[in-house]
Formats: sequence, C-alpha cells, structure tokens
Amino acid sequence: MQMPSYIRFVLAGTMLLHGVSLFTGIGSMGVQASWAWGSGPKCEPVAGAAWSFQQGATIAAGSSGTVKCTAAGGTANVATVQCPTSTGTAPDSDWWGPCGPGASCAQTKKIGNTVTCTSSTAGGTTGGTTSGTTGGTT
Repeated sequence: MQMPSYIRFVLAGTMLLHGVSLFTGIGSMGVQASWAWGSGPKCEPVAGAAWSFQQGATIAAGSSGTVKCTAAGGTANVATVQCPTSTGTAPDSDWWGPCGPGASCAQTKKIGNTVTCTSSTAGGTTGGTTSGTTGGTT
C-alpha cells in the first residue's frame, strides 16, 4: 500500500525543519501554546466593605486604589490598597483562581479586608470585620 501524498509532504517538511535546526545550531525547536486575557484582571473591595476606590468600582491589576470611606466624614486606616500584578499569561499564580481560562478574566479579586473606616460623627469603626479573599497588601 502506498502512502498518501499529503502524509509524505508533512513528513518531508518535518524532517526539513528538524535538519535545518540541527545544522544552524539552534537545537530542537520547541512548540508551546500561549494565551492571555483580553480584558485584564481587576480588583474590588471585599463584600460588605464600608469603603470604595476613589477611582471607581474596580482597579486594574498592578495598580493601587485610593480608599474612600462611604460614610460622610469617615477616615480610613490606610490611604491606598494594592491590586496584585498580573503577567496576563499562564502561569499567573495570583490570578489563575479568580480568572481561569478564556479570553477574559472571569471575576474580580476581592482585596482590602483589613481596611477600616472611622466615622467622625459616630466615633465608631466600620468595615473591619468583613471577610473575603485578599489579593494584596492593604
């Protein structure tokens, strides 16, 4: 039985590429997949937080957000929180869990569970007992 012509063509091309790589000294050529999220990962305050980012609802990976207490006259225990950086490609250990595979990051990372806001009118502290996954330093 004779080998179909397209299989002979593929084998010849493979052998040619391998031979060229050996003679030019570049060694064997490796092939690997590559991917990245089209819309970058983002962070948001933990659920139930008594604060938000001055920049908006979320901040981009690798940036810091200015903490703004939601109560009028409230003062935060920190000025900013950091959203972890992202390489945007696998493996991205800080982001693989919340983002997963695909063209865009599946969900935001919750940060700032140690941020508290002190209200000057009530004299109390709010926002310090929320729980959530932290993704950066506060």
